Amino acid sequence: MKGRVLLLGIGMLTACTSVTGVNSRQDGHLSVTSRARWDFVSWNHVRSASLKEAQAYCHKRKKEMHAIQVHSEGLRGVTSQTVEVIFDCI
Repeated sequence: MKGRVLLLGIGMLTACTSVTGVNSRQDGHLSVTSRARWDFVSWNHVRSASLKEAQAYCHKRKKEMHAIQVHSEGLRGVTSQTVEVIFDCI
């Protein structure tokens, strides 16, 4: 029973964050952006979603992800939270 509750909680948090696909930037780096769909989602969860997407992208190419910059906007419970991760696959 505890396992089901845990899975439900993880599923709800995952559904509360949207992540864009990986985009190429003009400066040669890559970027991915995640957004909280609900005000109660923590900034850390939104940031983690972007980092995981960037790591998965590089892993598919058999490379390591190297974060260049992490930009964030918004305030929990006040405005929607957005996190952009700029990275390279090395």
